[in-house]
Parts: sequence; structure tokens; C-alpha cells
Amino acid sequence: MNSNEIFNKRIWLNSEKSPSTGSVVCFHGKSNWRHGSSQEPEIVDFIEVADCHCKVRLHRSHFDTTGEFIEKTQLLAKTLNDFAEYLIQIELKNANK
Repeated sequence: MNSNEIFNKRIWLNSEKSPSTGSVVCFHGKSNWRHGSSQEPEIVDFIEVADCHCKVRLHRSHFDTTGEFIEKTQLLAKTLNDFAEYLIQIELKNANK
């Protein structure tokens, strides 16, 4: 992967009609957010999930390897899918009552 490559995907999680502002951002690229503009940009990786009131950022820390961060993201994706499937089953049970 070229060190100048960037991945910056931002998705709104709510419909345009919703008063809520849920979003997710996935980012890989050079940034100087950690040290400000006084130092060379470094490669950062993070996933940020936000709603109206709170924000969570899962980032690759300086002691994580890229492989370890990939494992974190895959585990997060699996857990979210498992939770969605669980909620679907609850909805189906409630619809059949």
C-alpha cells in the first residue's frame, strides 16, 4: 500500500428525515492530528461512531500492529452483525404474537 493512499468513508446512519445525527467514519491515511502541524504527518487508522450525544473512536494505537487492528475491526463487524441478527429474531417473534 502506498503511504500516500487514503481511505475516508463517512456514512450517515439515519435517514435524512430523522432528527438524529448518527454517523460512522472509517479513516486510513496521513494526519497530524496527534501532534499538530509542528511534526510530519503520520499514518492513522480509526473507526468513529457517533450519535446526537456521544462519540466513540476505535483507533490503531502506536503499539498495535496493522494486523491487530484488522482483527479488532473484524471482531467489531462480527459482533455488530450478531447483534443485528438477534434483534431481527426478536422482531420476528414479536410480529408472530
